[in-house]
Amino acid sequence: MIKIEELENIIYSLKKSLDKLDQSICKRLPVSVITTSIKSHPKIRIHSYFTKRVKSEINRIKNDFGQRAVALYFKLVLAVCMKDSILSKDFNKLPNNIKSELQSWYKRVLNDFKGQPDDYYDYLSFDFLPEIGVCSLNCLPVGGAWYVSIRRLGLKPLVTFNIFRIIKILGYVLLKMGGFKNYCVIHTFSRYLLRFNSKEMNSTHKKIGELMKLNPRIKGIYERSWFLNPNIENVSPELNYLREIPEHNGAIFFEVGTLSSTDIELSIKYSLHRKKLFEEGKYSPAAFAYIWPRNELLSYLENQTN
Repeated sequence: MIKIEELENIIYSLKKSLDKLDQSICKRLPVSVITTSIKSHPKIRIHSYFTKRVKSEINRIKNDFGQRAVALYFKLVLAVCMKDSILSKDFNKLPNNIKSELQSWYKRVLNDFKGQPDDYYDYLSFDFLPEIGVCSLNCLPVGGAWYVSIRRLGLKPLVTFNIFRIIKILGYVLLKMGGFKNYCVIHTFSRYLLRFNSKEMNSTHKKIGELMKLNPRIKGIYERSWFLNPNIENVSPELNYLREIPEHNGAIFFEVGTLSSTDIELSIKYSLHRKKLFEEGKYSPAAFAYIWPRNELLSYLENQTN
């Protein structure tokens, strides 16, 4: 258990380190400004934590004092966010198993303060942004390699030229699910890929189920990824559980949009076999998504315990 006194000591130490570089840094961009920006970010895009003003000030700090100052500043932001989160009513309302995951995540973040290079603390970094989300309770770790955000769905699933697909998705979301708001959206944290396996995913589903029981507004799970493509069974059968479990237990799948170059790179990065097939034109990564309604998920979890 992380103690508030420990966080307060860390916050004090980080402020002193920043003041040694220049006492104007925290005056130019007060931590309260950036934490407000984080807490009030739109609940659509997971990585839209910072306003243009905040981004501009961070860039100025980097130009004037270097990446070391930016790293110290973001460590201070993370420590303040962790303190505020642990003291918040929202933290106490969470299931115990998710509070335990948060404590483990926070301990790892604090240990990282001593071991991560300054370049890690970059608001444009794909690895760093989940740290901001979890430390501020905008996202919640749910075990394994995954964390979730509870938010409304964006329009990315509709980015397609197939009018019948658009009608199908809209019809399901509006008529069956009751709208675009309040979904538990699953994300993968690349630093935890060693925990990316079926056993951990089963545990993750249970934690999400506990979260849903305490929050009846959550309509269900939403996930979008290249590994939900039906052809994954032939290309990488060891990943088939990611699609098979929800598909056989009430989830509805859609083909959605196109993969970005980053998504395509990730789809072949960790498998020489997939990379070889991709280069030979025998594997075409495509984006698929599913919506798993809360009642179907909770029914699946109930059957698992019986």
